[in-house]
Amino acid sequence: MTARAEFLLRHLGPALAIAAVLLALDATPLDSAISNWFFDPVAGAFPLRHHTALEVLGHQWAKQLAVVVACGTIALYLLSFVLPALRPFGQLLLFLSLALTLAPLAVTLLKITSARYCPWDLQKYGGFAPHLALFAAAPRGLQPGHCFPGGHASGGFTLCAFYFAGLSLGNRRLALTGLWGALAAGMVFGMVRIVQGAHFLSHNLWSALVCWLVILALYVAVMGLPK
Repeated sequence: MTARAEFLLRHLGPALAIAAVLLALDATPLDSAISNWFFDPVAGAFPLRHHTALEVLGHQWAKQLAVVVACGTIALYLLSFVLPALRPFGQLLLFLSLALTLAPLAVTLLKITSARYCPWDLQKYGGFAPHLALFAAAPRGLQPGHCFPGGHASGGFTLCAFYFAGLSLGNRRLALTGLWGALAAGMVFGMVRIVQGAHFLSHNLWSALVCWLVILALYVAVMGLPK
């Protein structure tokens, strides 16, 4: 097997397998089972929906942190045109700038086209909308939910770009830190929104998959495949 084929198999194969698992899980009650932990049936609401610490620290500040990382990387890329020390890393900084921008943008665009509703909008959680299958359209008379995949979680999952940066630099520590750090950040960001009733677990897992595929495509396009 060539290095190129091995690279694609190692990075694309698991992603496609995860996509198949997520498609199968859509027909299971797993999402509801997890979200039920954070729903109060007596009050008919998610008690932590407006919790100050979760909203400010876990939602708003975490979102801003992801923006700061992306803007800082873009700034370094622009500086690479004038600072000799950064010039050798220009191509890599271009990849990171695109990845940190376009991966969450892809998730946002999918949300715009999605009919699925947030948990707090669903009838079984005191809302107004039915639970929709993955590719179902919004019922007549209801606006689409625009709540799939999980946008907040993408701010963490997009940090997988640093895994690929580590590969490019031959830095195993950076690659592993980028991979596991991104997965941890994405799951923590996503868990905050699950607790608040804003998303299901599958919303966040699909967000991770979308980010990974977009970042992988950008890496191949900008940095090229191994020779």
